[in-house]
Amino acid sequence: MKRIALLLSPLVILVTPIIDAFQGVYIDPRSDAGYAVIACIAILGLTLGMIASLCYKWGAVGNVITAGTLAITLFLFGDLSYGLFWKLGEHIGTWGAAASALAGLVVLTLTLFKLMAAVPRMMAAFAVALLGSTILDRGLITEASAEESAPAVIYIVTDEMIGISGIDTRLPHGAEAKAALLQVFQKYGFRLHSKAFSRHVLTQVSVPAALNMDYSYNFPGDGSHYAYPGKVTTFKELSLFDLWHQQGLAVTVFQSAHVDYCQTEIKVDCHTFASFDGTRFLERQRIEGGPYRDVPPATAALADVKALVDGNRRSFAMAAVGVAASNMLGTFETELQEWHPRSYDQLAFPYWLQQFQNTILDKGRGNAFFGHFLFPHSPAVYDKDCKPTNRWVSRSYLTEARGLVGQKLDEARAEEYGFYFAQTLCLAKQLDKFFNAVVSDKRFQDATIVVHGDHGSRISAGRNVETMSPRDYVDNYSALYATRKPSVEMGTDYSLHSVQWLNASLFRGNAPEVAPTVVGSMRGESDEPAVYAPITNPDHVAIMPMHDFDASHGVAP
Repeated sequence: MKRIALLLSPLVILVTPIIDAFQGVYIDPRSDAGYAVIACIAILGLTLGMIASLCYKWGAVGNVITAGTLAITLFLFGDLSYGLFWKLGEHIGTWGAAASALAGLVVLTLTLFKLMAAVPRMMAAFAVALLGSTILDRGLITEASAEESAPAVIYIVTDEMIGISGIDTRLPHGAEAKAALLQVFQKYGFRLHSKAFSRHVLTQVSVPAALNMDYSYNFPGDGSHYAYPGKVTTFKELSLFDLWHQQGLAVTVFQSAHVDYCQTEIKVDCHTFASFDGTRFLERQRIEGGPYRDVPPATAALADVKALVDGNRRSFAMAAVGVAASNMLGTFETELQEWHPRSYDQLAFPYWLQQFQNTILDKGRGNAFFGHFLFPHSPAVYDKDCKPTNRWVSRSYLTEARGLVGQKLDEARAEEYGFYFAQTLCLAKQLDKFFNAVVSDKRFQDATIVVHGDHGSRISAGRNVETMSPRDYVDNYSALYATRKPSVEMGTDYSLHSVQWLNASLFRGNAPEVAPTVVGSMRGESDEPAVYAPITNPDHVAIMPMHDFDASHGVAP
């Protein structure tokens, strides 16, 4: 039994972080890429296990070999899980890290040698504990903390989620999607602002305006004075983070690789995610045409291996696998970046919402949790049952982007909304599971929970004033806004307000005194229903009235 424990323990210990890595990047472990990585780790684990089991009790030399083998197993586990080698290297250089690793292995080997009689049981127990901690659903851990701290805040941005009244129930899956969202938010006691809208059609302007509770028009062009220029939008100021910090809440951020909320002055616990599936990317290339449409499936699988390695924490072991994949592809990192379409975060949404949930349940009260998820953002990669569709099509701005007009525009709009509403049904299912886990926990009964879209679906003729009809205003600007707070009455509110104003009203409670709009100032009103709309000239924008609307019954003139 001791030899069997030594044989299997390295395999289980090394596979544990790989299980976690598969969840971080959306690649099916049953794919060619999955099998390749699992095979590499399995071979390594079994090889180390065989050495340990064969040498166990084979005299002093055998015991040293056994102890050294198990020490290597534990080092590789730490390296796979936490990137120990590379973290050391960043501080003391590669050679210093190598020397430290060697010294650590010697010390660990001597320690295990001294405990040789108990090592098989220790390794077996360690392996079982690790595997159990990997597959255990931490969402089941809902006991309230004995420590009474400030109520938590949970804030979720659902990118491109149109508002409830903006959902056209005459379109495919529209009525079903509207009913599903209503049911979820009513079930968990939310107040829905059915006719909420965003003042801005672009994420990098809409979200910082909401987080800064700014419903003014201090935004030149398509930029935001809250953001630093660059390929990745990074924010200078986020007033809500400051407010939460002043309230004694620690801030945790979940974000994509496209918009960075973590570089503000307020220190945050930052989680940045991305997803990639080379096989599906290549399938799109074959269907639509592209530079990689003739790449063989085996090469696509190697690209998936490389993506999986990149998605895992930096480690010497996984870097070795990545180098092997790169050499087999006959290319280098720069060229491999072309295999990484950075907009495929949608595939990873169910996993990352689960990780967001786990973090909330782990940390409990006294925390503010912010998550910006590119879902149900284009492309619509899931059907209504959250099964991948392998469909990769951008659906925004049908006239400006595709040149569609008249009947072809109407037909394309109906088709794209069908896929969009199917993905919205998937969103409703995921939110239902999330709320069930969080709201049922006694620690979060008094939490403030906000879920809102940053703008509309953008399945419209275009984003510029010259191409927008009243219907396009709804498609571009209508945005989900739902809140749950002990002091906020549940139900549905049909007043026409921007998500930026609603945030100011919810978190500051003095919205009329916070930077009234230009239009509102002229009319003596604090929240004139108006939007910030781009025009064809990129250096100019227009402040346009937002139409009162109910998309299922038309748009008011």
